[in-house]
Amino acid sequence: MKNLALTICLVLITFGGYAMIETMNLEQLAHGADLIVSGSISAVKSTGKMPDGPEIMANQFEVKECLKGDIAVGDKLKIKTLRGIEDNVEFVEGRNYLLFLRTVENHYEVFNSPQGSWPIESDGSFSAMGHGKTVEQVKTAIQSRPLKFQPDFDPLSL
Repeated sequence: MKNLALTICLVLITFGGYAMIETMNLEQLAHGADLIVSGSISAVKSTGKMPDGPEIMANQFEVKECLKGDIAVGDKLKIKTLRGIEDNVEFVEGRNYLLFLRTVENHYEVFNSPQGSWPIESDGSFSAMGHGKTVEQVKTAIQSRPLKFQPDFDPLSL
């Protein structure tokens, strides 16, 4: 009976691990993103629901600084997110963020969501998964030598 209980516990631990967020180090996050920008969310709008329940959100982001990529200050980006999925980014209108983004068709998605979305606090520090990091560390990671093997992340599908 002890062996059975131990086996069940090991199976649950093994399969339970797949539901966790796969975090990357800062260099992986920086090199995997097509665009790294800071700015604010100027609009959040629902564009419909997927058949299985999550709500599709269109978020407008106004760029204040571009750390990686060819985006000008003042540009407005369309970022797609899904509401109603655990551990997915949900933006707050008017809030400032540092975002690691991937280009998908005619919009952007947060790279390795939620790790690629760092809310910026009033004192300029980052919260969420960016807690304890600085802009200088992000810039250093961007300039670092890319890793030989980058993780492959598929975009959100509709």
